[in-house]
Amino acid sequence: MIYGEFEIELGEHSGIIYNSLIPELRNIPSQKSNIYLALDGGTVKIRAEAEDIVSLRAALNTWLRFIKIAYDMVVIK
Repeated sequence: MIYGEFEIELGEHSGIIYNSLIPELRNIPSQKSNIYLALDGGTVKIRAEAEDIVSLRAALNTWLRFIKIAYDMVVIK
């Protein structure tokens, strides 16, 4: 199993963004990866685990995109 982790500082918006991501954990279409999310103050932490590098890259790309979309909706409106 390989993994990748990111910590993304989102300041005052971190709670809103974190809560918007939680429902996505229930609908993960791939059985090739596992995703873990945590909220630590103003930081959203994400950890992806996968059997191979291709699945890991796909999972991280998906979740980083989710975070960007949520951020854009909250901050840019």
